[in-house]
Amino acid sequence: MITYGEGFGPITPRSLKDEFIERFEALILSGKFAPGDKVPSERDLGVLFGISRPVVHEGLRALESRGLVTIESRKGARVNDYRREGSIEMLLSILNYTGGKLSQSLLDGILELRLLFEVETSRLAALRRSASHVDELRSIVARERSMVESDADGRAASSRVASPRAASAREVADIDLELHISIAIASGNEIYPLLMNSFRRIYLAILEEFYADASVVGPVFEYHERLVEAIAASDEDGARGVMLEMLGYSERNLRRILFG
Repeated sequence: MITYGEGFGPITPRSLKDEFIERFEALILSGKFAPGDKVPSERDLGVLFGISRPVVHEGLRALESRGLVTIESRKGARVNDYRREGSIEMLLSILNYTGGKLSQSLLDGILELRLLFEVETSRLAALRRSASHVDELRSIVARERSMVESDADGRAASSRVASPRAASAREVADIDLELHISIAIASGNEIYPLLMNSFRRIYLAILEEFYADASVVGPVFEYHERLVEAIAASDEDGARGVMLEMLGYSERNLRRILFG
């Protein structure tokens, strides 16, 4: 029986602070506030946005933690160049501002970042993986295989017979990310899985669009199987090579899907 208490409670509406942060970010990203500009006083911002000064104060502190503004004692706040001083949260803010749609330059940056660390992550996983890591990776691959087989059975089945439900793009995206995070954990580098998780929301948004084209699911899952077996065999060069090959395939098709 479910008991109400820990983990439960009323769902509260969006806070004024969150609304202020989002709208102020939009003013910066739209260019209405340029790097180096002085931010109006907390009192003036409260009047402009119709909120209290304490809400403005908390919002500016949150914006400072993201690298968007710098608050100086007795001088107020100034707008930063977020490319120089922004945190990883800034990337989420940019996606929110653009409605979740990736620009060409933003996609380029994310793909280059993946090449930078995921190839090395795969090599380290092959070098350092344990037997339990291999079991976990093979279990994920087996679940992927069952997704593809169920989908193939469903397409081949007669229309008079109920067929298995094909996996949704979001389900495929979830298991894809799960595999990559598990590889990052197997690498033995504690920073790599944290970095992957920092990009979770962005990766899932990209992967969901990518896997909306069902034709890429089977080939990518085949790459996953080859990659896991190279890691299981402690084949550093093989794991690195498969990851490079897979990232190249994914990049070509992602650009086709997103930009035509």
